[in-house]
Amino acid sequence: MRIGILAAFLLAGCASGQVQARQDEVPLSGERAPDSGAALAREDLGGDADFRAAASKAFAADPATARSALESFLANHPDHRQRPAAFALLARAQLASGDAAGAKATLEKAAAGARTPDFDFLLGIADGRLGNHVLAVTLLRPFLTSGPPRIGGLSDADAPLLLRAAAAEALAETGDPVAAIEQWDQYRSVEEAREHERAYARRRAEEVAEKIPGEAALSALSVPRAPFVRAMLGAHAVAALRARGDEAGAVRLEQDIGLTRRNLGLDPGLQATASVDPLRLGLAVPQSGAQARLGEVVLRGAMLVMAEPTASGDPSSYQLMVRDSDAPAERAGSAGAGGAAWSLAREESVIGLLGAPNPRGIELAARDGVPFLLLDDHAPGARTTAFQLIHAPESRAIALAQRALALGARRFVVLGPDSASGKRLAGAFKNALAAGGGTLVAHLTYVAGATSFSAQVNELRKIGFDALFVPDEATRLELIGPALAVADIWPRRPRLLAAPSSATVPTAGRREVLLLSTALSLSPKLLRNAERYVQGAMLCPGYYPAEDARSGNFVTRFREAYGTNPTAVDAYGYDGLSILRGAVDRGARTRADVLRLVGSERFEGMTGDIRFGPDHGRVDPPLIYFVEGDSIRLLK
Repeated sequence: MRIGILAAFLLAGCASGQVQARQDEVPLSGERAPDSGAALAREDLGGDADFRAAASKAFAADPATARSALESFLANHPDHRQRPAAFALLARAQLASGDAAGAKATLEKAAAGARTPDFDFLLGIADGRLGNHVLAVTLLRPFLTSGPPRIGGLSDADAPLLLRAAAAEALAETGDPVAAIEQWDQYRSVEEAREHERAYARRRAEEVAEKIPGEAALSALSVPRAPFVRAMLGAHAVAALRARGDEAGAVRLEQDIGLTRRNLGLDPGLQATASVDPLRLGLAVPQSGAQARLGEVVLRGAMLVMAEPTASGDPSSYQLMVRDSDAPAERAGSAGAGGAAWSLAREESVIGLLGAPNPRGIELAARDGVPFLLLDDHAPGARTTAFQLIHAPESRAIALAQRALALGARRFVVLGPDSASGKRLAGAFKNALAAGGGTLVAHLTYVAGATSFSAQVNELRKIGFDALFVPDEATRLELIGPALAVADIWPRRPRLLAAPSSATVPTAGRREVLLLSTALSLSPKLLRNAERYVQGAMLCPGYYPAEDARSGNFVTRFREAYGTNPTAVDAYGYDGLSILRGAVDRGARTRADVLRLVGSERFEGMTGDIRFGPDHGRVDPPLIYFVEGDSIRLLK
């Protein structure tokens, strides 16, 4: 008869499927210690027959039948010498039906007098399914070398699969993922395992391997490992070598892992040294779903890069390959959520790509050594091939603090929302002040989205300060500027202060202070609604379409192409593709060439002189603008 091992795992939250189980002749003596001396003294021929009948159903395809027969035997024969065997077989049937808690209770009740190997084995399986992973590893570890015991005196062909799967899951959960992969290798090597079970083992091993950091994978491969384990860890180890800058070592390991995977019948993966087209650039952005508009905006800036002529004036030969990063699951392919990056790297042979952040996409790009410019404000880490394109909000607050300090301001006030982001920006601003010799004399807050600031402005009347920082959007600054004017507090043009203020209580009359704001989503609307109240304000929104030497040509071309001003998203899209094209224009012909240039050189962009740090985060200071008359200009 057959019992569903993977079906049992499905019920326990693991998998689905069936494997073969075998039953030997049911023993009636010599296998167990009797429950009592009286049971030995008395022959129970009826009990023997009942046990044989119940045990014959122990590995039935329908666990409910086995449970019913074994429970009936235990209820009708309270002193029979085969009760321990019946308890073990009952627990085994409970596990097969997904009742791990019931199996554990059965085994603990039966083992009150004596512990036997099959009890420990089954308890280990049950504890693993119940989430008691440390205990499961302790109970199952002895069987990893000796193999599983007989269950209730019977040979269970499913036991090797049960052992390896349970041990693999428990080891992964207790911080030993390499050992877990080794157990999945043992699982797929079990003689009775069918192809779908071997496929399941490969899939689970790959899922475990996905969570192993590259450096840990590289360390694991520093000692001999089975081919299957090397195949699972290889991609991460290769990515770690590339992150170190060891391209030669990465190529050697990549070739070795590719051969290993081919010998195992697995996809060898795309080697980063494989042929790529340096004139093909990739774009992975949403083109469907709720974020489709974002993809459209990024594409506008990217297309301007593609249309730019060469240095000699000839038309560009670059091609832009686009994929939908939010494609539905049925169109994402085998790469799942990272399907856009996977397709661009492997099907379109792009030399690099720009796109929205996606953990799976970042991982797949790192595996193939593909430079990935991220429309994100978080550093992806040195172990990736991704680079943060958008300045972090904290860096914009820090830039404003440093510029105000350079202008002579020493006493500062923060007026911002009580939201998590507002507090985070205020904290970064305060730290920058402390590092530069400034003092935060007050931190006033308002409810996020507030439209009235009279209470906060009344507090400002009593405080002496040189600069006021508003860590909020430009729309909030439109309301705060007029509120400050009511208290006769006006922005000062960004020029060197005559002397740092030392007054604790301000004098009556007009006061001028530096007005600073991150002013996210800055647009000409600020001037239309509050021009006279924000003259001289210093703003750090990430990007604004000022007609200066840096971005004037970009702004003009954008207006001609689209009939509107570029947004910050347009500028970041333009900068990302410009970096990739710029690397190729500087001589890059492989992905490794692009990675080396992007990681070490400066690229002039619309959002700044772009440079990346060791963690692949953006480290160049963000641009600061200021209000002058009816214009918003770049502050030199």
